Amino acid sequence: MKTFAAIDVGSYEVAMKIFEISEKNGMKQIDHLRRKIELGTDTYHTGKINPVRMDELCDVLTEFGNVMKTYKVDAYKAYATSAIRETENTMIVTEQIKLRTGISVDVLSNSEQRFIHFKAVASKGETFAEIMKKSTAVIDIGGGSIQISLFDNDSLITTQNIRLGILRVKDMLSALQARTVDYVELLGELIDNQLDSFKTLYLRDRKIHNIIIIDDYISQAMRKVNNR
Repeated sequence: MKTFAAIDVGSYEVAMKIFEISEKNGMKQIDHLRRKIELGTDTYHTGKINPVRMDELCDVLTEFGNVMKTYKVDAYKAYATSAIRETENTMIVTEQIKLRTGISVDVLSNSEQRFIHFKAVASKGETFAEIMKKSTAVIDIGGGSIQISLFDNDSLITTQNIRLGILRVKDMLSALQARTVDYVELLGELIDNQLDSFKTLYLRDRKIHNIIIIDDYISQAMRKVNNR
């Protein structure tokens, strides 16, 4: 039996899942740690991660490293997305992380990130294959952007990236709130304009039968609502 850790350095939080992998039982999740750090707030505004958040990130990754030692993890993989990808000094940031925590972080391109998400959904097997036979929109919601991919008869028609991620929208809302009392309505108009442009350019008269949503944020909020 082997033990593997997967670390996700996202725009809104840093998370780690630990799995046991064996021939008899396959892959079984045995732990899941999440720590909220809004790295994207710095990156999307200034192109840099400020020293305070960098310290927070390194503290969390050091904690994760200690947990991996406790579980005697055989191997790990750590990936970062747009919060580090869009910094002005990505290589320096990853080198600092390695030096201070001992953890090597690979930075995914947008296409690599979305492909991994898509593979995870596709692993659902027959249910996914049946859904993809009809026209389907796959909406991948991240902290920095939304990727909308249109499929028809199991073939990709188009995929477009829209910078309307959860953290970007949250920051836009904060900025608008300080300048106008109608900030919610104004934000709605901004979002609608971008989505309408996508519809006009790529959707046209195409009828969508299925929608698949991939996200790390909305599902958590929905769980809280359903548990009330």
